[in-house]
Amino acid sequence: MRPSRLTPIAVALALLAPAARAGSVTLPNKRTVATVDFERHVMGLFGRAGCNAGSCHGSFQGKGGFRLSLFGYDPGKDFLALTRDALARRVDSADPDNSLLLLKASGRIAHGGGRRFGTDSWQYQLLREWVVAGAPWRKGSGDVVAVRVEPAELALSKPGDGGQLAVFAQFADASEEDVTAFCDFRTNDDAVAEVAHLGQVKGLRPGDTAVVVSYRGNVVPVRVLVPRAAPPGFVYPDLPEVNFVDREVFAKLRRLNLVPSALANDAEFLRRVTLDTVGSLPSPDEVRSFLADRDPKKREKKIDQLLAQPLHAALWATKFCDITGNNTDALENPANLRPKRSQMWHDWFRKRVAENVPYDEIVRGVLCATSRDGLKPDEWLQQVKAVDAAAEKGFDTTYADRPSLDLFWRRQQAVPIDQWGEKTAAAFLGVRLECAQCHKHPFDRWTQADYRAYANVFSAVAVGQSPEAKRAIDAENQERTKDKKPNPNVIREVYIAADKAGGARAPLPHPDTGKPLTPKCPGGPEVRVARGEDPRLTVFDWMRAPDNPYFARSFVNRVWGHYLGVGVVHPVDDFSLGNPPSNPKLLDALAKEFLDHRYDLRHLERTILLSRTYQLSSDANATNRLDRNNYSHGTVRPLMAEVVVDVLNGALGVTEDFGKDVAPPNARALEVGSSRVANGNLAYAFRIFGRPPRTTACDCERALEPALPQKLFFMADPGVQAKLRAPKGRLQRLLAGTEGDAEVVEELFLATLTRFPTEREKELFAAHRAKTTDRSKAFADTLWALINTREFVLNH
Repeated sequence: MRPSRLTPIAVALALLAPAARAGSVTLPNKRTVATVDFERHVMGLFGRAGCNAGSCHGSFQGKGGFRLSLFGYDPGKDFLALTRDALARRVDSADPDNSLLLLKASGRIAHGGGRRFGTDSWQYQLLREWVVAGAPWRKGSGDVVAVRVEPAELALSKPGDGGQLAVFAQFADASEEDVTAFCDFRTNDDAVAEVAHLGQVKGLRPGDTAVVVSYRGNVVPVRVLVPRAAPPGFVYPDLPEVNFVDREVFAKLRRLNLVPSALANDAEFLRRVTLDTVGSLPSPDEVRSFLADRDPKKREKKIDQLLAQPLHAALWATKFCDITGNNTDALENPANLRPKRSQMWHDWFRKRVAENVPYDEIVRGVLCATSRDGLKPDEWLQQVKAVDAAAEKGFDTTYADRPSLDLFWRRQQAVPIDQWGEKTAAAFLGVRLECAQCHKHPFDRWTQADYRAYANVFSAVAVGQSPEAKRAIDAENQERTKDKKPNPNVIREVYIAADKAGGARAPLPHPDTGKPLTPKCPGGPEVRVARGEDPRLTVFDWMRAPDNPYFARSFVNRVWGHYLGVGVVHPVDDFSLGNPPSNPKLLDALAKEFLDHRYDLRHLERTILLSRTYQLSSDANATNRLDRNNYSHGTVRPLMAEVVVDVLNGALGVTEDFGKDVAPPNARALEVGSSRVANGNLAYAFRIFGRPPRTTACDCERALEPALPQKLFFMADPGVQAKLRAPKGRLQRLLAGTEGDAEVVEELFLATLTRFPTEREKELFAAHRAKTTDRSKAFADTLWALINTREFVLNH
């Protein structure tokens, strides 16, 4: 077979020549392409067919000796890959049908990707016409200014109905074109709706989802609503609304014909709100008191009481430790102080949540932390010595009183500046940037240049010895050496370096040009500061500005996700074009309330907890039983690992031993800052119930999925069995008292399920008790059965 006649000279001419006129191609939507354009059409087809995906020719090593840029981010490289090697015959203008581009894609010769289309298809015809025209390329012809989808929202009438999406791209030359045939379509929930390759959508069951449309790296989400088919005579009920939360939630439910469940009863509400706010169960006496209370405002009063409890601050300190990566093993030496430093980290957050410090100020204390916080070197060293001396003796230190959390930046090993970009974007913006480290994010706007420009913000952040403090640090280390104290070189500080000689690190260059990249906020302004000034302050000011698209929204979404079980954006740290909010108006309203009240966390929580939406029963009705993300009923959800341990211990009436060097005495699991514990049984429980090691900047580290080891833990774990029969545990105290069988059963139900036993349950116990002569065994069996119910181990 003869080689292609597209010589290197022809390639050079093609780069300069305008697109040649070729035969027109009719697309499936009856639109005609008069002239095939490499960037608009050929590149679009490569993306639609998956040719430039990471699993195919877009991988770093390519496939079959042919490599395309990942997701088509570089048309120039792709054009040369197709045409520069005449002997490769990928494009043969003299004999178009002999081009490997067409032979392999049509399956006429072996192709690792299989047959992509037939010789009679529009795809084949389009590529062939481009080859016939001499494989031209007009540089920049496909530069996209905007992509829009019609309709912007697709509201179907009922399951089984369908609709068509049409996609239009506006290019830099001011032209606009229907590019539907060149787009990739995918649905975020294929149980609600399915979408075909050419944008035909079909509703499958009541609910809503997003169809994500991608054209050459430009991503547009389209909300698809599939209402429940209303039976004859159905009239949507009037729903009482407590606040704007209910207004936005119920407005969407009305569009979907989903009727929210009834309010949770008092016992269900009390259990849920106590677990959510303080990570424990109410005591039997608290349950009796709340159920007997006839005050119409008792729920409001209970919410206020719980939000003021110390364990509420401990719960959110634990969540903040997850978000900011409080990984004990990564902290500084000496090793015996690492758990203490983790506890200081936890205590720093706990103090601020307890004092209801505005959220933006909490973030400022983390993002812009320095070790000296404006102190003179000698004053700071005295502070360090006092904190370390207190940590050597126990867990009671003054670290939480510091203005900033320098431990966030102080690690054993130096953290690359790109990782600081990932950590801070995930923690405070809810944005995952890591994909853009190697290539443009496939379902978001971020490029490698965006990734590196944001990382460069942190090039001036140094951990070591600043020139100003070095003399004092050296003197202190000499004293430690003279006194034969261990680790004479552990004193380091977080500071802003003026230049490389002072500790600054080299900024990352532009991935294509190798030229320096100016630090830049993700999606925001460039960061230009004077030498020696802290660039993080500029980023922080941009973050907390009212028009920031991420900062307030990402945090209210985290709070909403905690209390409702599913974020408006879910996962909660994945704000991206390909993962739009399920209820944008709700998210906007929550963010506005948060901003209007100056980042008041307690007000935000109270607003959510008071809403009828939060207080709906978890018992679904016939209309909403399939709903998973519109909050039409309470979500049955697993507990945090720490809460599992605390709830189990509380039900059994025992305490936990975390180890004297791991946690403060008498601490609950929610109060433990360290990411690792010495107690092997406890470490196992933490692991199987998903407590994260805090090694990555991703909320996905905290696993909340059910697993068989969790069930076996409650059923047969020796530690649980020992706690169940502990001499000073709840069961033994009850059996040693004067209560009769009925009173003991009632107490056990209240302590585990936050409700009284039903008549049927009383009958079952009586039957078991009649067969068991050993009273202790009968009640141990009962308590064991209660802690092994789904009702006990799940929040609902």
